[in-house]
Amino acid sequence: MPTALILIADGTEEIEFVTPYDVLIRAGVTVKSVGVNLKNESFAVCSRNVRILPDEPSIDKIAANCDADILILPGGGPGAKAFCDSDTVLKLVRQFRDSGKWVGAICAGPTTLVKSYEKEAGGLQKATITSHPSVEKEIRDKGWSYSSERVVVDGKIVTSRGPGTSLLFALTIVELLCGTQKREEVAGPMIPPATL
Repeated sequence: MPTALILIADGTEEIEFVTPYDVLIRAGVTVKSVGVNLKNESFAVCSRNVRILPDEPSIDKIAANCDADILILPGGGPGAKAFCDSDTVLKLVRQFRDSGKWVGAICAGPTTLVKSYEKEAGGLQKATITSHPSVEKEIRDKGWSYSSERVVVDGKIVTSRGPGTSLLFALTIVELLCGTQKREEVAGPMIPPATL
């Protein structure tokens, strides 16, 4: 079965963390959550003050030996900034992209993709991505192609807009990792909105 690594920091948007984690588990994906520079060693204080206990409290302990199939970067402005400020996270994003693995980012999370590219572009190409409207200008100003679609897949990058698109984002990841049949199998009992 596929494996996923999802990052969490203080200020991460709860819905954008919990929804992909939950939906991927329903699909049979092995999911591990990892903290990034948490003020409290054992939990993250998210954007709405919900406390979440990651599976692993520190990215530094797992970054060198990460073999997941996808790296997921939730949004939430302060959480995304913590990702952008972490050299370990930026290197991990680069490692996933260099290896041809999936990287998923939602809301302000795509700013981490942009920052990682700025630090070490190498042979990597920019992609068409989407994000929360609040960081659209920042992404466009760095020369990335931008779409206002709810979910965008370009190469091995999947991006989405915000809390309201979290379920669509997660189901798209299920389809990319496990196929259309698994997506339908997971979505059916969840009774998603018809617009998904």
